[in-house]
Amino acid sequence: MSLTVNYTGSFNLSFKNEHIIYENEVRCIVKESEFNLSYNPSLQSDESGSLYGFATSSSFSPYVTALGLYNDNNELLAVAKFGKPLLISPDTDMTFVVKYDL
Repeated sequence: MSLTVNYTGSFNLSFKNEHIIYENEVRCIVKESEFNLSYNPSLQSDESGSLYGFATSSSFSPYVTALGLYNDNNELLAVAKFGKPLLISPDTDMTFVVKYDL
């Protein structure tokens, strides 16, 4: 790509650059029986980590706000943040597609 900008003034600027960007895609499948709870510490009723009753009932529906990508050594490599919280479906599998550039 080449870009030349001429300004009717005291300078002339030329810019030339080429950079290849590789896009990767990861599909994360969440089964209907997975991630039906929240890791939000505000749901803990006491210091032992017990959850409030409403957070353990079958009608509790958590939302996902971020997704972490880990390597085989269980090290966090990247975090995908969603634009808005998404309800985790208790009835169907969900697929999240994460795209990132290198």
